[in-house]
Amino acid sequence: MAGFKQYPYAYIRGEIVPFEEATVSVATNALHYGGGVFGGIKGVQTKEGLAIFRLDDHIARLAKSCRILRFPYEVDADKVEQVIRELVQKNKPTGTTYIRPLIYRSDTALSPAIEGDYDLAIYMLDMPNYFDPEKGTRVMVSSWQRNADNAIPPRTKATGGYINSALAIHEANMRGFDSAIMLDAHGNVSEGAVMNVFLVRDGVLVTPSADSSILEGITRRTVLELAEKWKLKVQERPVSRSELYLADELFFCGTAANISWCPQVDDVTFGDKPGNVTQRFIDAFEKLPETHPELFTVYR
Repeated sequence: MAGFKQYPYAYIRGEIVPFEEATVSVATNALHYGGGVFGGIKGVQTKEGLAIFRLDDHIARLAKSCRILRFPYEVDADKVEQVIRELVQKNKPTGTTYIRPLIYRSDTALSPAIEGDYDLAIYMLDMPNYFDPEKGTRVMVSSWQRNADNAIPPRTKATGGYINSALAIHEANMRGFDSAIMLDAHGNVSEGAVMNVFLVRDGVLVTPSADSSILEGITRRTVLELAEKWKLKVQERPVSRSELYLADELFFCGTAANISWCPQVDDVTFGDKPGNVTQRFIDAFEKLPETHPELFTVYR
């Protein structure tokens, strides 16, 4: 994540160290075979301290990812929370903060087998905006297909699976777009390269269902919960590619992306500002620490 300020302390091999010392061997197994899972956790500044969004849910997803991928690593939720608390106290973040926990195969054996030694590492970045909130996020439909559940399960945040996203983003950038939308093995819309996608069609909020090779995003879940509270009509279902071009509004969501409006897909444009439904979600997410404090864990 070039361009974001790195906080000075990280956690690795059971202790908090200066970030420059949080290094691994060139022979580390995970570097060669993608044997890792990670999380992306956001914290925002409040009067009470750093309010971390849905921390328990993020840690639970780490544990589920390890279970799906058969990693012989038991996620200790209390330990992860303790480390994050200590890092917050040590780093003293002053702005919107991105926390990256990583569980990875840490031994140096030359084998892609699942069995091996695993370690937990955590570091922090100052990251106010992943995409430009004024310009929105212009995307193209990628020629690269989203990895399927029987290949690299997309409901895990497996490190090796993100070469799929990297290829899609590179293709989009080379063609003048900010990012990409990926299709699944059936040719239906899956998600953005690193974010979930929502459409608004005739007043209905539509998003690809869990069987569309999506990451079951925590921000996505929050959007759905807010929509239910607001009594918006919601459809979680397969979404055809051509529906993208018929949408009244389109937006993305994710820990890094937050709520990011989309002004253009391929050569189809949606206007020069967020639509009414999209703007409602943008506004709601900005106020979440005050309106839904139960979703946050606050550390000083």
